Amino acid sequence: MTSPLSLRPADTSELCWRPLHDTDLAQAHALSRGLSWPHRPEDWAMALELGSGVALEDTEGTLIGTGFCLPQGRTATLGLVIISDAWQGKGLGRMMMTRLMALAEDRTQLLVATVAGAPLYQKLGFTPCNTVCQYQGTVVPIVPAGEIVAGLRPLTSHDLAAAVALSPDNPVHAGAVHQATDGAVIERDGQLVGLALRRPFGRGEQIGPVLAETPEQARALVTSLLGRAEGTFVRLDLVDPEDDGWLTEAGLNCVDRVVRMRHGPEVNHESLNRFGLITQAMG
Repeated sequence: MTSPLSLRPADTSELCWRPLHDTDLAQAHALSRGLSWPHRPEDWAMALELGSGVALEDTEGTLIGTGFCLPQGRTATLGLVIISDAWQGKGLGRMMMTRLMALAEDRTQLLVATVAGAPLYQKLGFTPCNTVCQYQGTVVPIVPAGEIVAGLRPLTSHDLAAAVALSPDNPVHAGAVHQATDGAVIERDGQLVGLALRRPFGRGEQIGPVLAETPEQARALVTSLLGRAEGTFVRLDLVDPEDDGWLTEAGLNCVDRVVRMRHGPEVNHESLNRFGLITQAMG
């Protein structure tokens, strides 16, 4: 995947920085597999379709680094930042981030920080804003409990335009809506006030985004989708969850907690609260 240490150029200025293309996706997927990330080639392709990727090559044409900027209206999410292990410690992570931040222009930038990446992001001016908890597992039968949320129903094809409009000027959100294989909405007075989507991702399926007015609505939306996913491996990235016992009962356990960080002023261009991410790399 990477050149032997003895073949590295002494000067990183000999490396090639360029846009990432679809012909790079196989090597990019190999880089993420080396980190035990679950992304499929299709997940990489979705990121490339919806955002701008940066590629870093060594002198032999081997891909040794990647990163993405995904514009989302007045914000941009930065993600899939990878520098091959053999090239760590040479300042390439900072160089990658500088390029991604330039692609974001004057948008507020968001990212999910790994433990290893957080110190660099802080030096670049990012500050913590949320905790993201990653839940995953094979869904078990759910016993309905709690108050029934009025207006909760499955997403239909007639809802697609309204679902896209919940996050305006956001091509990443629109892409998630159109790639969804299942969805749940909450409708009140002819308007959508809640949305959750399910689609293939990684080892199975991902639920996200989850948009709602209240935590109770968000729970109802997710529970509705889990009720139709029995026996399926599902992942869910929740933002600042208040409780998770209901997810444990459904077979999903918290396997990681990471920090979401922001560079720039807080921006709220959505009418609903974001309780669950599309993915960590897509916001």
